[in-house]
This record gives sequence, C-alpha cells and structure tokens, in this order.
Amino acid sequence: MKLKFWQRKADDDGELSEDGGQGTASEFEMPPGHHLGLGTRLRAKWEGYDDPVEYYLLQLEIDAYTDWLRKMRVWLARPVEPELGELDLDDEIGRWPPERIRLYDKLFDHGIMIPGGHDYALELAKPLALDETLSCLEIGAKLGGVARVLADRLGVWVTAYEQDGELALLGMERSVHAGVQKKVPVQKFDPEKPELRKGYFNVVYSFGELYKVPGKETFLGELAGTLREQGQILLTDYVLTRDLDEDGLAQWAKLEGDDLFPWTAQEYKSRLGQLKFDIRIAKDESETHLVHIKQAWMTMLSDIQKSGLDPDVMDYLLPEMEMWMNRVKMLENGSLAFYRFYATIN
Repeated sequence: MKLKFWQRKADDDGELSEDGGQGTASEFEMPPGHHLGLGTRLRAKWEGYDDPVEYYLLQLEIDAYTDWLRKMRVWLARPVEPELGELDLDDEIGRWPPERIRLYDKLFDHGIMIPGGHDYALELAKPLALDETLSCLEIGAKLGGVARVLADRLGVWVTAYEQDGELALLGMERSVHAGVQKKVPVQKFDPEKPELRKGYFNVVYSFGELYKVPGKETFLGELAGTLREQGQILLTDYVLTRDLDEDGLAQWAKLEGDDLFPWTAQEYKSRLGQLKFDIRIAKDESETHLVHIKQAWMTMLSDIQKSGLDPDVMDYLLPEMEMWMNRVKMLENGSLAFYRFYATIN
C-alpha cells in the first residue's frame, strides 16, 4: 500500500532516523504515547506492509475519517427550524445533495462523473500499463469512481485528490462502503499548496479537471516532483484554441460554478518540455468527447420520456444541461478543444 499523509523522520542532518522504540528502522514516526502491538504487526505483515508503523498510521487516518463521516451524518440529520425567509436551500444542503449525485449516476456510469464512463477511463489508462505494483495519484477525482474502477480492474493503488471538499467527503464515504478505503482513499487537497510527497508515485493522471487549477506552471512542477524515475503522466483537459475575452470567460465560469484557469495546448507542451517530460501523445480528443457527452444526454432524455425522473432530481437537470451544452457549443465553435497528453519522465 503506497499512500502517504505523513512525513519521513529525519535527524538533525536531514537523514532518515531509526524508530528507537521499535528496534527496527522506520521511515515514519509514531505519534507520542502510541505503540505497536503484536496484533498490529501481524496485520501489517498480512496486508503486505514492509513497515508496520506505516500501516498503523494509515489505520489512524482511516479511523479519523470514518469518525468524521459519522459526525457529518449526525449533523446533517439534526432537526433545523430556520426562520421563514432566511433559509437559502442551496447553502443548507451544499453543492452536492443526493439528488444531484443521482443525476450524475444516471447520466454517466455509476460513480463515474466523466463522459465515456468506465470504458473510456480504461481506454485512456491503456498506455500506463497499470498493475498491482504501481501507485497512482489522481487529481480531480470527484467521487473517486475512476480510481475505484482502475483499482478493481487493474489492481493498482490510487490516492485520489479532489479540490471540492464536499465531493471528497462523499467519495471517501463510497470508498469506505466499497471496502477499498486503503486502496482508494479520496482526499481534499489545495492545488495551491498540494504538499505532494517527492519521488513517490509511479503515475499521475487527471481527467478533464486541470482547467480549474490556478498556478498550473507551479502545480505541474509539483506533479513532476512527486513522480519516481520512469514516472508517467496522463492528462485530459479543456484547452483554449483562441483567446477568450473577460466576458466570455466569466460566462463560462458562471455556468461551471467555479473559477477557471484554462491553458492552451501549446502551454501544456511547453511546460511539460521544461520539466523534462518526453511527450508521447498530444492529441485533440474533441470529437470523441463530444460524442460521449451527446450520447449520455440523449440516453438520459430518452429514459426520462419513457419512465420519468424523480422530481427532486429534475430540479438539477436544467442547470447541469446548460453547463454541458455550453461546453458542447464551445467545442463545436472552436473556442475550446479537449486534449489528451501522455508523457514520461526520466
């Protein structure tokens, strides 16, 4: 299991130190007052961990997250008596209430919030040759559906990072329910302070989410730094094909509900080159992406005509359709393209 939220121990000279109380060298440091029992050591061995301290710290992290989920469910179930006229429903239930999540589950494959669903995610991953020996970092994981599919089908370990804290919480809950919280943890992260572990991951990937990340020049440098030798990076993203004026960008951002920081394909190529990546694929996938979007919506609308849809879910249909149809319009009029980049680093 290769996930880490903790720092390596270091002595005053910056060298890795020994785990004094355990009698063996450990890369990680036990919290004060904690100790490793025989049962924990045996379970760590059974789970395939070389370092039982790493296993113990991960269990602490999972237990804390599980407790947080429990407290959140209790808090959300509390009785609330708001004064009339003062309740903002959207703020009260958050950006991702169950009805909106159900809409996406119906629109794309269950838990996969990208056009093309499971099949496209697996197709994109083919050049990576993923297996159980590799550890991956996903940026923009949303509910973690892609990460769980890759872990299930290919055996890979994935640390899934999501910028939206509410989606990250819901995604981790799904991983817990699926019993893969160790193999596919979903966590909130700040792209401006990513705190990525150096030289750790074999693969970094992101499917259509980096246009929402500010400071991409620095951020891509952080992604390069977290890769091991012979590391791989796979990105799909919306890229500008011509300059958008301030009003055009503001209108697009309004429909997306996020601040946007899109690059051109050339900016990606230039930055990846500066970071010593060998770019193997830089391909315009706009036509394929458009097909996936249109097929998903046509199927959903056909199903609605035949069998209807939960009225609460219908409340979220129009704004989501407006957002996706705006993407279609921008892709078709040539102001946007959807690109795939695959590169390796020595």
